[in-house]
Amino acid sequence: MNVTENMKSALRDDGAIKIERLLDEQQLAQCRRCFDYSVEHPSPLALEIFGGTADAHYNDLGNFDNLEAYKPMLAQAGFAQLLSELWGSEHVWYFGEELFVKDGGKVGRSPWHQDTAYIAATGAHLANVWMSFEALPKQNSLEMIRGSHRAVQYDGSAYQDPHDPTRPMWGKQWFPRLPDIEAERKADPHSWDVVSWATEPGDVIVCHSGILHGGAPVDASCPTRHTLVLRFFGDHATYRPLPTQKPDYFMDVRKFDDGSMQPGQPYRSPFFPQLK
Repeated sequence: MNVTENMKSALRDDGAIKIERLLDEQQLAQCRRCFDYSVEHPSPLALEIFGGTADAHYNDLGNFDNLEAYKPMLAQAGFAQLLSELWGSEHVWYFGEELFVKDGGKVGRSPWHQDTAYIAATGAHLANVWMSFEALPKQNSLEMIRGSHRAVQYDGSAYQDPHDPTRPMWGKQWFPRLPDIEAERKADPHSWDVVSWATEPGDVIVCHSGILHGGAPVDASCPTRHTLVLRFFGDHATYRPLPTQKPDYFMDVRKFDDGSMQPGQPYRSPFFPQLK
């Protein structure tokens, strides 16, 4: 992979880039085997988001017990080297994976959010590597707000009600409430600078974990989407403690904040393996 200065600056300034055909057939098959293994060996956090509604879809935030199944793929696909060059980071750590399954021909979008509302880390070197195992039209792919990783840190979405996607997870004493991006887009299609790309199997989207993003819906033209998200951090990631109150969320993410660091220290949690 020839990492260019344009790629580095786009990731730094816009917060997202698309890399076409990053994964060859063998590497993509390795990623799919990891995805399938995770579906077969779910974590205790796996669930149907918005269960019982027309927007229900499968989500798992990753299973630390599955790490050994992921290590060969992580080594051979070269994600650590890619991010090291994109960031200019000497070291790269693996934060974990996330899985999404949307099928049935019609499932609504995932709420807009920033991953940094759910994790005890901030800084320039946080990244999600997002891939779909199906070809996706632009309108069914990942959507992001350009440059939002360098702007306001909003509260997380509580993910409790598809009709109230901005319902806060922590509360206004911690972070401002998420804007209702979809309502504002309906009123004015140019109200937000949305970035999105059509993707083919083997393409990846690399985005900063703090960018405002959300998964678009699936429909008759794109009835199924199996998505694997791999998360990483580098040298310029720092510890920012999570709020102390219990979140209005389907799990208590505070358990991932082990309290072993001081605010502003380099993020070096023992939970996460170093890849480079």
